[in-house]
Amino acid sequence: MKKILFISTALLATLTACEDYNDQFNIGSQISDVKKGVAIKLEASDYAAVANNATNKEVALSKDPENGTYVAALEAIGKNRYFASKTEAEWFLPAFITEKYPQADAGSRFSVSYNMYREPSTYLFDFKNLKEYTLVNADYRNVWGETATATYLSPSTLKKLPEVLAAKIDKPAEGDMVAVNYAYSEFEPSAGGGSVIPMVYQQVTSFDGEAGNYVIAAKADDGNYYPFGKLDKESNNYGYMNPAPITVGENGVIANADGAEQVVTLGKTEKGFTLLNGWSKYIYMSGTYNSFNVSETVPTEGAEWVLNSNGDGTFALKNVEKDKTVKLTYINDKYSYGCYPESSYAYFSDPMTTETGKFSIKDVTLPEGSTYVWKIDSYGYYKGSAYVGGKNLASESYVVSSEIDLSEATAPVLSFNLALNFLSGNKATDFFQVKVASDYTGDVAAATWTDVAYDASGIGSSWDFTDQRIDLSAFKGKKIVVAFVYKSTDACAPTVELKSTLVQEKDAKYWDVCLFKEVAENEVEAALLRMSRASGAYANSSALYVYTDGAWVEYSKEDVNVLVADPKFYAELGTEYVSKPSVIFPVYLTQKFPYAAKGDQVAVVYKNAADADPIVEEYTFNGTWAVSTNYSTRTTIFEKAADGSYTAQAGVYLDEALTGGSDGGFTVQDVALTGVSYVWKSDASYGWKASAFMNNTNYETESWLLTPAIDLSEAMAPQLSFEEAHRYLNGNPISEYMMVKVSTDYVDNVETATWETLEVDETQWSDGQSWNFYKVGPYSLSSYVGQVVRLAFIYKSSSSAAPTWEIKNVLVNEAE
Repeated sequence: MKKILFISTALLATLTACEDYNDQFNIGSQISDVKKGVAIKLEASDYAAVANNATNKEVALSKDPENGTYVAALEAIGKNRYFASKTEAEWFLPAFITEKYPQADAGSRFSVSYNMYREPSTYLFDFKNLKEYTLVNADYRNVWGETATATYLSPSTLKKLPEVLAAKIDKPAEGDMVAVNYAYSEFEPSAGGGSVIPMVYQQVTSFDGEAGNYVIAAKADDGNYYPFGKLDKESNNYGYMNPAPITVGENGVIANADGAEQVVTLGKTEKGFTLLNGWSKYIYMSGTYNSFNVSETVPTEGAEWVLNSNGDGTFALKNVEKDKTVKLTYINDKYSYGCYPESSYAYFSDPMTTETGKFSIKDVTLPEGSTYVWKIDSYGYYKGSAYVGGKNLASESYVVSSEIDLSEATAPVLSFNLALNFLSGNKATDFFQVKVASDYTGDVAAATWTDVAYDASGIGSSWDFTDQRIDLSAFKGKKIVVAFVYKSTDACAPTVELKSTLVQEKDAKYWDVCLFKEVAENEVEAALLRMSRASGAYANSSALYVYTDGAWVEYSKEDVNVLVADPKFYAELGTEYVSKPSVIFPVYLTQKFPYAAKGDQVAVVYKNAADADPIVEEYTFNGTWAVSTNYSTRTTIFEKAADGSYTAQAGVYLDEALTGGSDGGFTVQDVALTGVSYVWKSDASYGWKASAFMNNTNYETESWLLTPAIDLSEAMAPQLSFEEAHRYLNGNPISEYMMVKVSTDYVDNVETATWETLEVDETQWSDGQSWNFYKVGPYSLSSYVGQVVRLAFIYKSSSSAAPTWEIKNVLVNEAE
């Protein structure tokens, strides 16, 4: 069904009506004073006009000259675009009306519709102390105890979440709330007995310091993985490792048959880990050699190792004492492991996952209201953005490397991983540049910079990292610094992410290791969760818990829907927070609640910043999902007295003559139009008129005439009356062609709102034989006391009758 929504009826004045249409309306030409019965609907700019009105400032100051309470309240009206109370509206709207209509006569009446603050849903106060906690491996061990080694929760262990929170949340207060992220699988791990479930080795992309069994292997340029851990012979005590390749299957899983003999056990130490290979020998380093030693007992020298993520799925396995890193290399026609100082394999290397001192940030222009552009993100990369407080802001900031010595370089190459999003169709190189300088001394403005080209194709609209390689041969023989430069404007402030910066020879063959964690074969599904970028500590699910009466319980409240954005949701977004909730959540909620009814509400718990606690925001369904407003529309009638002052009319909620050129703030929504371009029209002499008779033909139509919002929040016994005239029903019943309905939830679409038909006494109505107006009513509206309502005058026509209906002097007031 086609719907045509008219926000204003002003356009109707431009239409040329046919002769028989005008005749049927019996249109006159008398126009009354437009200053009487004026309907005003405050627009966004009007609230600022109210707040800046000089008279209002005097009024506000006079009410509390010492503390300025109402001066602040007046300023808030302009900022919030709503009044905090009906009293405020009655204080400050008269001066606004006077400024807008300075020549209004005594007795002039103005019906003003405006926004007034509405208390949020009471349950939202439950979320005032909201935090987040993500389970780590130690939590899973405590949950399972000796029964299993699973790193997830299952149906049988979900009930232990309160115990986890009790152990982890220190001194909780009554009402504290926690959004808990955890890994979940329907599969119950083996608890002992029965057949033995084989162990496999699942590749992981993050390492949380958990000791245990791993296969450590590096992927070479031939596409094969080579395991680390064993010398060429079990009897050897020292040397390089020259392994044969190992098979890595689907989803990064090494089968038990291939991996069991290559296991390296990580044992926790004060500074890192010991490495115990499959021959039960500890791997260590001695002296200045780049080879390995092994021993059946833990040696006192060079036996502690650390693992640091490179941010690309590989890890730097470093010897703590020797400050050397394990590398797979290709030498003497074979792939071999050694442990080398950085100078052996690179001129510069920094994974950029944490602060190492190898890069420094130099801000040229900071975005207004922010203290930084670049930061190290919690997920392990440098992140640059000047999108602050929902706005694009101008900025310029450098990330500058420490000195890189290319004095003996032959064909140096710079490589790094780059992701760029929210470029909005702009040119990448206008907002992100890579520069090199050989005279940098700490001042980016004083250095001489050379731009070096990177591959800007295919970036700008996703979080996918791209592999960048830049030839630095032009700088061989020099000592240089590399700078990554972020720029933004008030029109575009993209987000840039950087990691894994490396400068080495073009043909260098050195590879870092990957980790394959030992898991039961039936736990591979859960282990795969850790491959997700935004999965936290393997998490894929979330729950909401509240501390009450000395215990943690899952939050639940009757008639309240709560949706917690879980790690899977963030993984789908490719980010760890939601920067544009008004765009994301309406789509998400539509998928989650496909059968939502009008007025349904959902509290959405989510993170709006990477390092912030979660927040809660309520969404309401009115045909589509949108953030619940913190105001409702109210209407107050003001009348000008002889002394020039205005008085709010107590007990009068709507009083519109609808003549004299005033449309009363009524609006039209056409549900069906056939053969005519409009049905309702405002006339200076006869009020609102409707007809679908054109060119001597009755056309089928349906059109709604809607009043402004009518505030009955303080009413006691409200009633409706109006005057109407109609003709040309052709013997058909009034109730099928002319109706009056009431809604308490109308927003902008009559078909999605809930309407109740007002029972009318048709004996009061016109007999349809003349153009005489009849006063109908009053009809009680007492069932709507305490609410804000809309009235609708509904016109319908058919091929057998297209009557003319005229309405004026619509009054909603208190019964005497």
